[in-house]
Formats: sequence, structure tokens, C-alpha cells
Amino acid sequence: MLTEEELISAVVEKHRRFLEDDIKEFEELTSKLNQIEEDAKNLKNSRIKFMERKEILKEKRQQFYHQAEALLKKELFPKLNQITTDKLKEDIKKLTGQIEPEEEQKLKDLFIQNLRETYRVTEFEENLLLQTQVRLEEAKNSNLELKGIVESEKQFEEDDSIKDEEISKIKSQHKLLNSKIKNHVEALDYWGKLKK
Repeated sequence: MLTEEELISAVVEKHRRFLEDDIKEFEELTSKLNQIEEDAKNLKNSRIKFMERKEILKEKRQQFYHQAEALLKKELFPKLNQITTDKLKEDIKKLTGQIEPEEEQKLKDLFIQNLRETYRVTEFEENLLLQTQVRLEEAKNSNLELKGIVESEKQFEEDDSIKDEEISKIKSQHKLLNSKIKNHVEALDYWGKLKK
């Protein structure tokens, strides 16, 4: 049989061990929580940058098509009959719509092919063909990058959800440990006073 003093000492020692273990686990959890919250913050910042880049790319793509069309309107369309002009305008309109990069590539290639045919018939400056081709290629590249961003956004959403879940779980454990630490501190205080 233990004496009252030995029993109190054992209880104090038990609470001290639990307190040390809980404090160590609490500190590790705090560090992990801080890291995950920092990762979540960085992820949100990256998402914001991607959203801004997406808007720029949409504008950029339309701007390149507008430049190509303006160039053709000024230099080529006045030299063509109305049917050919309307056909080329319709092709540009198809290109400027929201389409997948693969479809855009096909339409762009077909448009350039039609433009080359028109070039052979009307003999406009080849430089005009090259300038138009460059603008269309830039527009297509913008759409390709845009598609990559849209796919990345899906991954961001998944990662966001995972991080939020982790944060919620860790905060719950964190709160529980904090409560346990307070209880051990109170118990040590109580039993420590009886020990004297």
C-alpha cells in the first residue's frame, strides 16, 4: 500500500508526464497547422494569379484576332469580291469563339489555307499573309495556355478541399490538446498544493 504522500507524488508525476507529452504533441501540431495554413494561403494566392492570367489571356487572344481581322480589312478585303470577304470574315468569327485549342488549330490551319488560295488568286503581299499567320498563332497559343490554366484550376480546387479538411481536422485535435494541457496544469496545481 502506498502512503497518501506517495500516492499524491505518483499522481503529480503522472500529470507531469502527460503534460510534457501533450505539450510536445501540441507544439508539433501547431507547427504542422502553421505549415498547412501557409500552404493553403500560397495556394489561394496562386489561384488568384491564375485567375488574373486567365483574364489577360482571354483578352490577349481576342486582341490578336482583332489585329488580324483589322489587317485583312485594311489590306486585303478591299481587293476581294464580297463572297470571298464574307467567307474569310465568317472564318475569323469561328476562330474568335470559345473553342478548344485542338479545334482552334484546325480552324486556323483551314483559314490560312484559304488565305493562301486567296493570295494565289489576288497576289496580295506575302508579308500580309505572314503577319496574319503570326497573329493567329499567338491567339492560338493564348488559348492553349488558357486551357492549361483551366485544368490547373480543377487541381487547385481539389487541393483546396484537401487543405481545408486537413486544417479542420488539425484544429479539432489542437483544441482537444489545448484542453487536455489546461486540465493537466490545473491537476498539477491542485495535487501540488496537497503534496506540500
